[in-house]
Amino acid sequence: MISAIILAAGDSSRMGRTKALLEYKGATFLGTALAGAKAAGAGETIVVLGANRAEVLAAWRPKEEKIAFNGTPELGQIASVRAGLKMAGPEAEAAMICLVDQPLIKPETYKLIAGFWRLHKDFLVIPRCRREAGQPWVTSHRSQVTGQNSDNSTLHPLPSTLFFKRGHPIIIPRRYFQLCFDGPAGKGLHWVTHHPSVTPADLTVEDGGIIRDFDTPEEYSRLPAGDR
Repeated sequence: MISAIILAAGDSSRMGRTKALLEYKGATFLGTALAGAKAAGAGETIVVLGANRAEVLAAWRPKEEKIAFNGTPELGQIASVRAGLKMAGPEAEAAMICLVDQPLIKPETYKLIAGFWRLHKDFLVIPRCRREAGQPWVTSHRSQVTGQNSDNSTLHPLPSTLFFKRGHPIIIPRRYFQLCFDGPAGKGLHWVTHHPSVTPADLTVEDGGIIRDFDTPEEYSRLPAGDR
């Protein structure tokens, strides 16, 4: 079972408004992230809030979602990851880490990432997008496994990453949860994904939304007027 953890505890200081409540195509950023978790088939969803907790909960009423609180925002994003992982149920085999300010990610991308992990549960899955069009495929940094998956993606050793950029959501298997607590706060998830004990798999997707977030009013204003 995948536990979806939506990181929504940021103070949104650069945006000037709570990002979780910004609108995109008739839904809030948070609502869009929740829809992504549903598309992924997550067995549970955990929303991590911070100082914005009262404002968000006044505008959104949780149904089955769990609410976690990040009381140490000064430690950075990893503090929200830790807060979410502490709430994950014992049946959670992995955590899908989702950022609330990435509303452009397509539901089918969430589904593809989760589906790939279900076929390869030993991997820490990281989506990436490439500059050129083409079919999704995947590479593993330290694995020599090869083959064709049922979703037509391919698992093979890593070539040059010059034309690729990693994004979110990533999926962390339970066996790597402790690394999220062991690493230095300043390194965040980068320390986890690059740890020598981790076997990551880069899944290339045709979705630039995985690397696009919204931090400022200027960035948000670039969305088509009808979408915000």
